[in-house]
Amino acid sequence: MIQYFWRVINVLEIKTEYREGILFVRLEGILVSNTVEFFQTELERWKEEGISNIVFNVMNLKKIDTVGIRSFFDSYQMIHDKDGRGLICGMNHHINHSLKSSRILNYIYEISDELNAIKVMKWSKGS
Repeated sequence: MIQYFWRVINVLEIKTEYREGILFVRLEGILVSNTVEFFQTELERWKEEGISNIVFNVMNLKKIDTVGIRSFFDSYQMIHDKDGRGLICGMNHHINHSLKSSRILNYIYEISDELNAIKVMKWSKGS
């Protein structure tokens, strides 16, 4: 008898780009309890670098759990402490309900895409 083993490795990929005073954070994969440590490590690095304006692009995020959502609250606190602004764009059907029911969007506001995020960030700073 031949047995087949299927192993799924949970992965979170974080791609960043700093442009016009804004850190664009593109999340791909899953943000759950066993991948959130990677996200938290990056969050600490951004804090040390003095990043205050962040746009989280979640278009390619396939899953988020309560631990992952908590990490967005942590990022909000970091942004708030630095008098910055946080936005989420690219909401998709995989995570839409989880984020909206968590109330995180009361703190880190939703915007349609990165281009509009730049406009909102510039407008809110009076540029």
